[in-house]
Amino acid sequence: MQNKNDKSLFGVDINEYTQGVDFAVLTTKIDFLYLRSSGSATGRFRRDQKFIEFAQKAREFGIPVGAYHFGVPADDLTTADAQCDDFIQVLQEGFGNKDYGDLFPVIDVEVPTDKSLAVETVVNWIDRFRKRFEKKTRRRIMLYTGTFYVELYNNFFIPGRGYPLKNMILWIAMYTAIPGNPAYPPDVGGWTRWRIWQYSESATVQGIGNPVDANWGPNSIDLLIQPRNVTGLRATKRGNTINIRWNPNNDADLLGYNLFANNYWIGTVDAGDTDFTIPISSLPFTKSGPIKISIEAFDLDGETSKARTTVTV
Repeated sequence: MQNKNDKSLFGVDINEYTQGVDFAVLTTKIDFLYLRSSGSATGRFRRDQKFIEFAQKAREFGIPVGAYHFGVPADDLTTADAQCDDFIQVLQEGFGNKDYGDLFPVIDVEVPTDKSLAVETVVNWIDRFRKRFEKKTRRRIMLYTGTFYVELYNNFFIPGRGYPLKNMILWIAMYTAIPGNPAYPPDVGGWTRWRIWQYSESATVQGIGNPVDANWGPNSIDLLIQPRNVTGLRATKRGNTINIRWNPNNDADLLGYNLFANNYWIGTVDAGDTDFTIPISSLPFTKSGPIKISIEAFDLDGETSKARTTVTV
């Protein structure tokens, strides 16, 4: 995989055991923050006791923030469903209704380490969790794991299927302080690039009172967050057509825009487009009364704006 560079963003991840967190200081030292929202290591779903407080503080101080669930795979794949649904609920408790954080939500999988599960079971469990999460939230989910764990489970390789998880966004843990580790993460599990690299578990960061996990991120925060809501939307009826215009988004990874009329999809355009025209006769509903035009941006990861921008014709 790639090494960090001089533009790589810097972030930390914290939990209820992190001491002396001073958000007024921390906001000047980091570019992004991850919180543990929950975990199932005890055999049951458990909320992190500081998650809601930390989530509110991070947003109060304008720190881009996301959260992860410490997942525990099992032979019973329905446990992925239960942990996923509880994770979705606790994210909304911390961030708000239908709000799953600024950054990619994360499923953290790094157990069991005794190879007590089959490789296919671990891969299928993670895959089931991510598919359920993404279907229910319309958010992409990122996988956190370590190079050691991936290699322990046969590089997440399934004969006849290859690397089923390689299209997941990856947060990889590999600590440079451990003797014998390479200078940066190697290719594993079908991945050739990381989105976040956790390079240390014992970094000293101002604003936190004890050693903390430290991470290199991408070169732009846009590669960790949803596209921004579209601004400047206006729609006018001219004869038998509706003309729609909007301001261009400046997201670094913008791919295009989806347009809707009365919540029916009416078109998709490229990132460079800022206008769209549709004949009223082509609208997929009865043309009586006001028409509500909406737009959302989408990026290279398939993430969409947090909210659709809307006007009424």
